[in-house]
Amino acid sequence: MRRKFIALYMFIVFLLCVTIHVVPLEEATDYLTYYVKNSFSQTGGVNVVTSIYLNYRVFDTLFETLLLLISIIAIIYFSRHEGDY
Repeated sequence: MRRKFIALYMFIVFLLCVTIHVVPLEEATDYLTYYVKNSFSQTGGVNVVTSIYLNYRVFDTLFETLLLLISIIAIIYFSRHEGDY
């Protein structure tokens, strides 16, 4: 029962975080225009998506991957040591 409350709490926090950081459509269009116009001159990449992923967001992607790895390790640990903590 306690795990269900924790899971429900985490899901609600996740939904709040996602809904708070939604960018309005007009502002998103400005970002899109900026990246399409300037990605080649700033990064040298021909593909805009690759330029954004590897040049503008490299640290964000790196830390997201690290967070995913830590989460997987925690899930494996808690599933094997159920009730021991």
